[in-house]
Amino acid sequence: MIEQMMDQLRHDDPMMRFEAAQALGASNDPRAVAPLIGALSDENAKVQYAAVSGLVKLGDASAAKPIIDLLLSEPDSRLWELLKLNVGMRLRNGLLDMVQRGDVALADQLADVLASDMLDEQQVAFVIRLLGRTADARAVEMLIDRLLEDTPTIQVAAAEALGSIGDPSAVAPLMLFLTDDADTVREVAIEALGRLGDTRAVRPLIEALKDDAEWVRRAACVALGVLGDRSAMEPLATALKDETTLVQDAAFDAIKQLSENYQ
Repeated sequence: MIEQMMDQLRHDDPMMRFEAAQALGASNDPRAVAPLIGALSDENAKVQYAAVSGLVKLGDASAAKPIIDLLLSEPDSRLWELLKLNVGMRLRNGLLDMVQRGDVALADQLADVLASDMLDEQQVAFVIRLLGRTADARAVEMLIDRLLEDTPTIQVAAAEALGSIGDPSAVAPLMLFLTDDADTVREVAIEALGRLGDTRAVRPLIEALKDDAEWVRRAACVALGVLGDRSAMEPLATALKDETTLVQDAAFDAIKQLSENYQ
C-alpha cells in the first residue's frame, strides 16, 4: 500500500500527488519520511503543504532541516502564507518540536538569515523561535538585544527563545518585561523565567500573581511551581481564590508541585 502512495507522488495530476502526500503523512510509517521530504520540492503549493503536514505528523527530526531549507529559500511562497495563518499553528509548533538541541549547523543558518533583511516580521519571529530550540548559547546576546529593542511580536519570540536556551544572563532582561504594557509579552517573559529556573525571579513572579491579565497570573503560578521556592506557597494559596478557574487550577498544581518537592 505505501509503495503505491509513493508512486502516486510522481503522478502528473497535482491532486493525486496531494492525496498521496496526505495518505503518507497519516500512515505512521517511517518509510514515508524520505518520499515526503522529496515532495517538498513539488511545484504545487498544496502538495508542499501536505508534505510538510505529513512530516510533522510523523515527527522525524531528520525532516526539520529540509523543511526549514524550503521555507528560507522561498520567503514569498504560498507555503509561508499558509503557515502564517491560524490553521498553520499546528505545523509551526510541530516543526519547532522537531528541531534538535545542539544542532550547531542549523543555529548558524538561522542566525545568518536573521542578520539579513529577507524576512517579514512574522517570519523573523518564527525563525527566532526555531533558533531558540537549537539551544545555542551564542545567540543569547543577539536575542537579548531583540528583546530590549524590537517590536512586541519579536520581543515575544525572543523571550520564548531565551527561555528555551536557558542561559542565566537572560534573567535580568526578562524581568524588565514583567511590567510591559503588552499582556502577551508579560506572559511569555514569565514562562521563560520559569524555564530558566533562577530563584532571583521568585519575588517578581509573586508580584505578577496580582496582574490584571488572567493568563499572566496563570503563567506566574506555573513558573513559581517550577522554580520550587517555598516562599511562594502562601501567595499561591491566595491565588486559589482568584476570580478565574484558570488561575485557581494553576495555583493548585503549583502548590502540589512545591509540596512534593519538599516531602
